[in-house]
Amino acid sequence: MSGLSVLCGGFIGGLFAAAVTAWIIVIRMLRRWPRPTRALALPMAILLTVAASADVVNAYFSYLPRLGDVMGAATAGGSDPRLKTADLRSSVSSAVLRSHPDGAILALPVPDRGSGFGRTTALVYLPPQYFDQPQWRFPVLYLIHGSPGIPADWLRGGQAADAGARVAAAGHPVIIVMPRMSHGWLDDPECVDGVSERVETHLVIDIIPAVESTLRVESGWASRGIAGMSAGGYCALNLGLRHRSMFGTIIDMSGLTRPTHADGLRPLFGAGPAAQAAAAANSPDLYVGGFGPGPRPRIWLDVGRRDHDVAVAIRHIRDLLSTDGYPVQLHVRPGIHTFTVWRPALRDALAWFAGSTTSVSTI
Repeated sequence: MSGLSVLCGGFIGGLFAAAVTAWIIVIRMLRRWPRPTRALALPMAILLTVAASADVVNAYFSYLPRLGDVMGAATAGGSDPRLKTADLRSSVSSAVLRSHPDGAILALPVPDRGSGFGRTTALVYLPPQYFDQPQWRFPVLYLIHGSPGIPADWLRGGQAADAGARVAAAGHPVIIVMPRMSHGWLDDPECVDGVSERVETHLVIDIIPAVESTLRVESGWASRGIAGMSAGGYCALNLGLRHRSMFGTIIDMSGLTRPTHADGLRPLFGAGPAAQAAAAANSPDLYVGGFGPGPRPRIWLDVGRRDHDVAVAIRHIRDLLSTDGYPVQLHVRPGIHTFTVWRPALRDALAWFAGSTTSVSTI
C-alpha cells in the first residue's frame, strides 16, 4: 500500500465526517419544508454533495482519476483532450506535429514478449524535435505511476507533457514513456516479480524493447532514466538499482524504500524463507552497499516537507547511497504526498536529466 493510499484513507475519513455533519443540518432544514418541495430538493442535495465531494478530493490530491479511468484505463481520446491514439511506426510523419506544436502524446502498443504480464499500452510524449529532425535520436525517461493509479495520471496531475515541452523549448528534448505497470487502478504489484505477476520482467523484456525497436531513442546507459512518484518512486529506485547497468539516472519522488502492500508481503512474494529473501532483494535500504563494483547511476530524491514518514525513509536511503558512492541529491519542498509536490519535482528533475544527457545524436 502506497503512502498515497494511507493519506487518502485519512483524508476521506475526515471528508466523510464533515459530510455526515452537513447532512444532519440539511435533514433538519428539509423537515420544515412542504413535502413536494422535499421530494425535489432531496435528489438535488445528493447530487450536489457528490459533486462537491469530488471537487474537494481532486482539489486536495490534484489528480484522482475519473470513473472511466478507474473502470478501464486511458482509452483512445480518454478524458484528457491531449491524449491522442496513433500508430508509432515509421509512417508517423511531420503532419502530426502541425496539430501538436509542443509535441505529441501517443499510444504505444507493448506486446508480451515472454513476461506473462499480457499486452499493454504505454503513453508516450514525443518532443517537437522528434518530427522536425528525423535523423535525431533522443534520451528517454520511463515515468512510473503510483498505486492507485494509471499512466495518464502523469499527464493530468503531473503535467508531464508540459514539462516535456518546457525542456524541449530549452533545447534539451526528451522522450517520456509512461508505461502500464499494473493490471488495474487499484492493483498494487510494487513493480516486482512476485508470485502472481512479473512486473519487473514486463519492464525489462516487454516495455523497453518495444520502445527501443519502435522509437528513435538513445539506447545507451547515460541516456536512459527511470522515475516515479509514491509507489512508482519506490519502483524507480528499486528497479533502477537492480538494473543499474541499464539506467544511468534514477528519480524517486516520495517513494518508500521497501515493498509495501495493503495485505502484507504474502500477496507479493508468498511465505517462507524464499519469500523473505525476495522481499529483502527488493528493499533498497537493505541491499544498498552489497552490489560491489559496478555502475553508479546518479540519483535525484524528492519529497514533501510534511510527508514525514516518507521523508525519514528518503533521508536514510540518501545517506546509504552516498556512503556507497552513488552521486545522489535530495530535494525537500513544501507539501505532502500529492501532485502539488510531484508536479514541480518532475519539472525540476526532468530539466536536470535532460540538461545533463546527450540530447540528440544522428542516426
